[in-house]
Amino acid sequence: MSISAIDGLRARRPHLFQSPEFWRSRWEHVVRQAESVACGQAQEIGESASGRKIPAFFYGAFEPVSPTATISSAMASDRPGAFYAPSQRKTLSLALIGSIHGGETEGIACCLSLLRLLETGRDWRGQPRPALLDKMSRVRLSIVPCLNPDGRIAAGVDHLCGGELEDLFLVQQGLLADGTLFRGRKIKETQPIPPGMLQFMGGYYNAAGVNLQHDDFLGPEIAPENRAIQKMFRREIPDAFLTMHAHGARAAFLAPDGLLPPGYQRKQTGAVGFILGEMHRQGIPFLASEDITTPPWSFYFQVWLHFMTGATPLLFEFSHGLAMQPASLEQIMETGYCVFEAWLDYNLAFSPRPATPDLFGATTPAA
Repeated sequence: MSISAIDGLRARRPHLFQSPEFWRSRWEHVVRQAESVACGQAQEIGESASGRKIPAFFYGAFEPVSPTATISSAMASDRPGAFYAPSQRKTLSLALIGSIHGGETEGIACCLSLLRLLETGRDWRGQPRPALLDKMSRVRLSIVPCLNPDGRIAAGVDHLCGGELEDLFLVQQGLLADGTLFRGRKIKETQPIPPGMLQFMGGYYNAAGVNLQHDDFLGPEIAPENRAIQKMFRREIPDAFLTMHAHGARAAFLAPDGLLPPGYQRKQTGAVGFILGEMHRQGIPFLASEDITTPPWSFYFQVWLHFMTGATPLLFEFSHGLAMQPASLEQIMETGYCVFEAWLDYNLAFSPRPATPDLFGATTPAA
C-alpha cells in the first residue's frame, strides 16, 4: 500500500504535518544537522535496514578505558573496576537517544534543539540557556537524535500534537492486511513483522519490520541499527543514558527495570524522583510510578545496553499532546529541557553508577 495511508491522514489532519521552525523532527533535519557541525563531532555509527546512514553527535573530550576483563567476569569476581571504574575518567560520559520509534518525534526535536544550543549558544527557539550549556560542558555527551530513520520516514508526521488516538496507532503500528488498525497489546505478540501481515507498516519498525526496542538482542543477528548503537556504546562505555520515547498519556518514566541489579534500581528510582520533583516544580503533568503498568521484567533495549556497559538507563515517555491529553509543542519542548537538565543535575551531583550493585550499599564487615 506504500504511503496512501499517510496521505489520507495528511488530508484529514494537515496540522500534524506542519510545525514551527523550532520543532525540527524530520529525518532531513537530522541529516542537515550532521552536515553543519562545527563545535562537536558528527560520526556515522552505522546504517538502517534500508541502508540510511545513522549520525551521532559527540561533545566533550573522549576518555577511553581499557578493560582487563569482560563485564561478566568483572562482576562475577566482585571487581567491577576490572571492566570499568569511574575513577578512570575525569568527566562523566552520558548518552542521549532521541527516537527509536519513528512516530515518536519529540525526542528528535529535543535533541536537535540541544545540538543547536551546543553549536550556536542558542536553541531553535532562540533561547541562550547558559546554565544548561555550562552543565553540558562538564560531561562527555553522545547524542543519537534518531536511531530508526526508516521508521521516521514511514511515520510521516511532524508530530501528533492535537491528534487522536487512532492517528497514533496508524502512524506507529500501521494497518493490518484487512485495513484495520494494528493496535493494543497484540503489537508486541509478533516480532519482527512478517511480509504481508500489514498493508501499511508504521514508524514503530525499521524497514525489515523490527521493533528496535524488542530486538532479538542475544540471537545470532540483531537489527543493523542496534548493531550500530552497540558498537558506539562499547566504545564510549557511558556512565548513564537516557532514551526518549512518547505515548498518548501524561509524561512518565518507566523505571525501575526489574532485571537490573538492586543498586542500579536504587539509582534509577533516585534519579526519577529527582527529575519528577523538578517537573512538579515547573507544573508539568506526569504519571506517578504507581499509575504505570508496563511489566518491569521486560528484557528490552535499555536492559541490553546496561548489561553491555554497566551504564544506568532511564526511559522517558513524552506526552504526544493528543486531544485527550492536550499540550502545545512549546510545552512538550520545555518538558524535554526540564527532563534533560534535571537528569544532568542528578548525575553531576550524585554520580549515575552505584558504588555497589547491592540495594543498600556495601556491607560493613563485623569487627
